[in-house]
Amino acid sequence: QVCARASAAHSALLPPEAAPLPASATSARAMGIPGAAHPNLGVGGLLVAGGVAGYLKAGSTASLAAGVGSGALMVGSGMLVQQDPQVAFMLGSGTGGLLVAGMLPRFLKTKKMMPTGMVTMLGFAALAYNGFQLSKWWDPESLPLRSKS
Repeated sequence: QVCARASAAHSALLPPEAAPLPASATSARAMGIPGAAHPNLGVGGLLVAGGVAGYLKAGSTASLAAGVGSGALMVGSGMLVQQDPQVAFMLGSGTGGLLVAGMLPRFLKTKKMMPTGMVTMLGFAALAYNGFQLSKWWDPESLPLRSKS
């Protein structure tokens, strides 16, 4: 029973079509952040730290605003995973896509790994991960702004 609780606590959320977990596994999962949220929380933390570092090093308020803003969106998507995985992974995919769209042209122009190359790679990773997770959770009938007619 200890092994079942430990594996459930460390596993990612299952897609809707997966079999239900035993009650002991469900209660163990509720104790912590689901594993599927960890990549978004990590990317969000890195983006916030990078924005703050850019501000402290160069006095760039644009770096601070972009880093904290995009990092907050990624952390927010990580926090939403348990309540509404579809919305969480849509938010993470959108944020990753915006990072790539904003930083890839700058990286191709400057060829500088820091910060443009690193943010581009984080954006690609976030887009790929969230897109994959979203493909597992996709249910157009449950979209929040969908008309019910």
